Amino acid sequence: IISYDSPRGGVSVITEKGETTTSFLLIQKARPSDSGRYQCNPSNAQSKSVMVHVLNGTAFCFNAQ
Repeated sequence: IISYDSPRGGVSVITEKGETTTSFLLIQKARPSDSGRYQCNPSNAQSKSVMVHVLNGTAFCFNAQ
């Protein structure tokens, strides 16, 4: 579960609404501890997940449609 109140900061979700709604999870200043399985559970569609590996602290983003 993503905590937006975490002192870590730099975590946001960007949603583009339209015929197809797309959300992006943005994790700035990613670090190895941010590695893991990320899952999107929309109320009106199937869940999707992705396994993320942070190797050198580079920021990353994943999207689920």
